[in-house]
Amino acid sequence: MNTVKTFTPMKPSMQMLCRLLEQATIRGLWLGAVFCLSSWSALAAAPATPAAALQKAVINWVVQTQSVEAESVVLAPMDPRLQVKACTSPLAMDLPFASPDTIRVRCAQPNWQLYVRVSVPGRVAATAGPVKAEPAPVEKRQVLVAAVPLQRGMSLTEAHVRLVDVDTSGMPVNVLEQVSQVLHAEVVRDVRSDTPLRSQDIRPTILVKRGQMVLMSIGQAQGFQISARVEAQQDGRYGEQIKLKNRDSGRMLTGLVKGPNQVQGL
Repeated sequence: MNTVKTFTPMKPSMQMLCRLLEQATIRGLWLGAVFCLSSWSALAAAPATPAAALQKAVINWVVQTQSVEAESVVLAPMDPRLQVKACTSPLAMDLPFASPDTIRVRCAQPNWQLYVRVSVPGRVAATAGPVKAEPAPVEKRQVLVAAVPLQRGMSLTEAHVRLVDVDTSGMPVNVLEQVSQVLHAEVVRDVRSDTPLRSQDIRPTILVKRGQMVLMSIGQAQGFQISARVEAQQDGRYGEQIKLKNRDSGRMLTGLVKGPNQVQGL
């Protein structure tokens, strides 16, 4: 007679169960750590907004100037409608009023300013309110602009230009500011009417041409004047030194161009 054997699965020992639980726990902790590190790296890589950078800068300024802890500085909530533009230059801060609770923040590029309300426990603080943008004060100066359309090669006179008050923000530093700067000058490029004139828009005009007879004056500084007709040996613009020749004696001279066909002897 054949005997039928039945298979009875072996129950895992208590030691094996503990080892499996321990491995599962370690694996779970490792996955959790990887997830946390990934999330932290993503947050750290996220760029700060201009508003956040402004708030951080204000807190640092209050800490340095008022000798308080950063945790004690409380900023008023910013107006959600306010769009803070990123500042490419260092922010300038000061206290425009008697109260230390209002800080003025200014940016040079682009040009803007706003006021931030802060409070620090331990001193009386002004009622906090939303940040409001204030236009930066406008600074003006007189510059020279074209009174009429100017064409290349045109010799300028006082009638071609005029002085006007303009906003200095964004104005280049080489803008002309005096009428005397365009006298005995010519335009090197077309300039539209009411456009500020820059130093690169003009150049001295040729007032003396080679081979021409010019009037040379000597002795103005000494209280007397002697004039003579001499021949220009080269072209000359206003203020340039040129070579001259006395036809009668053949002597070579040097003169400073002072006007059309006029030189001052040196």
